[in-house]
Amino acid sequence: MLNSLLVAQSSQSTLGRAGKLKGEARQTWHLQDLKSVKAYGVQSDKTIAELIGGMQPKKKIVVAVIDSGVDFEHEDLKGQLWINEGEIPNNGKDDDGNGFVDDVNGWNFLVDDDGEDIVYANLEATRVLRLSKSLQANGEAYPAWLTKEVLESAATIFNENTDNLNGYYQIVGVYREVNSAVVSVLKDTAYTYEEVKTIESEDPLVVDAKRIFEVFEKLEIGKSDLRELDQMVTKFTDYWLNLEYQPRAEINFIKKNYGNNHVGGKHTGHGTHVAGIIAAEASNDLGGRGIASKEAEIMILKVVPDGDENDMDVANAIRYAADNGANIINMSFGKGLSPAKEEVYAALTYAASKNVLIIHAAGNDADNSDEVGNFPNDDGLDPIAQQSYLCIGAIGPRKNKYMTASFSNYGAETVDLFAPGEDIYATLPGNKYGYLSGTSMAAPIVSGAAALIWAYHPGLTAVEIRELIMQGAFDLSKKKVILPGTRKEKVPFGTLSNSGKVLNTYEAYKLAQNKG
Repeated sequence: MLNSLLVAQSSQSTLGRAGKLKGEARQTWHLQDLKSVKAYGVQSDKTIAELIGGMQPKKKIVVAVIDSGVDFEHEDLKGQLWINEGEIPNNGKDDDGNGFVDDVNGWNFLVDDDGEDIVYANLEATRVLRLSKSLQANGEAYPAWLTKEVLESAATIFNENTDNLNGYYQIVGVYREVNSAVVSVLKDTAYTYEEVKTIESEDPLVVDAKRIFEVFEKLEIGKSDLRELDQMVTKFTDYWLNLEYQPRAEINFIKKNYGNNHVGGKHTGHGTHVAGIIAAEASNDLGGRGIASKEAEIMILKVVPDGDENDMDVANAIRYAADNGANIINMSFGKGLSPAKEEVYAALTYAASKNVLIIHAAGNDADNSDEVGNFPNDDGLDPIAQQSYLCIGAIGPRKNKYMTASFSNYGAETVDLFAPGEDIYATLPGNKYGYLSGTSMAAPIVSGAAALIWAYHPGLTAVEIRELIMQGAFDLSKKKVILPGTRKEKVPFGTLSNSGKVLNTYEAYKLAQNKG
């Protein structure tokens, strides 16, 4: 599942303590070196300037972005897409015989029983509890995967989210009341905090509204944050936790070619941002620029709804990517419960066997992933397949103790590497650009770096690319940082991952040169 609002608020509080970069430095900090921005950017600009220069890539690296879809008409992305050369566009035929009709840029697995696109979905816990309730009511046997442990996990996650919803209700209830009071006076829904301060009224509701908005402002909670929270409450109620909302029945895993080629559409903001981080055009002076602009092509695989992704969709998207030429799979999504995880593990193992590098975001809950499950992961992969898998945590634009993003998951066993993931500037739908924060942004930075290296050294394997990335990374294991999710607790950075390192594209590229 994707969650931007809470990550954005979290990063604001951390940046407030440490100071913000501005202008060009803020937009490109993740691409720079330590001297340029006083933060652990990945030095991809330096790599391109000093080590690559005017060279052309020996091979275009196909990066499968398994996500919410991509605005494929974006000015900075439309020339950066993977094109299925075996398919004649929009002729209604499966020209290349791969089982997917008109899959020119990828595939959309997010469809309902009638083949129509899905935007919203339940949390996985909601789906599990609904199925259990239905089976009990009909006196039917549980499937093998629906164990007591799975049911307990589902109940825990569902109840925790219900508790969160109740808390959000209180904030949103206050916001709706004071917003109504202010709008009744100013006759404008687009008012600013400054305009609220100028209101002169003895109406108790308006007086309270002014006081409450002053508190919101001091807490750096903007009107846009409050509106998003209001919208999130609606999503919790109508979709995520709604046992009555079921956009589709389960589709059998044996069926591989359901869906359509609608890889854009609604709810593509997240995937568009991820794609831009990897490969946005760098030579047109528009917006941001991708790490591997010249080297990568984006294969779009639409899997992630506004809600929890379905294991079936994830597994089938992974297999599609592996079967259709992807070199790297970027997975900037995750959830705490994965009923059909064995199917996903089998798909990941299959992809690894086809020389695909798999890069996954660690998650944004400030959890220790060694203790709290975050799926997909590599737990069910054999040691060989695990060598083609990377789990990525997030850092922010600072080199001090606040370096680690306050929202990032971590884990001495489960997280491999950290990369910039806070305040990252990239493409958004409708030819727009903006900043997002999350391990969702850190993962594609690693995917872009891997593509950058691999494009000039195509003889290397996925396992070797992973090794070079890990070997070349900044070793910051002894550096003391604030533990994510806390305000003051300091820990060695080396305890937050199995390497204690941060991505360094420059050194990884030099190691690749030495390998020949």
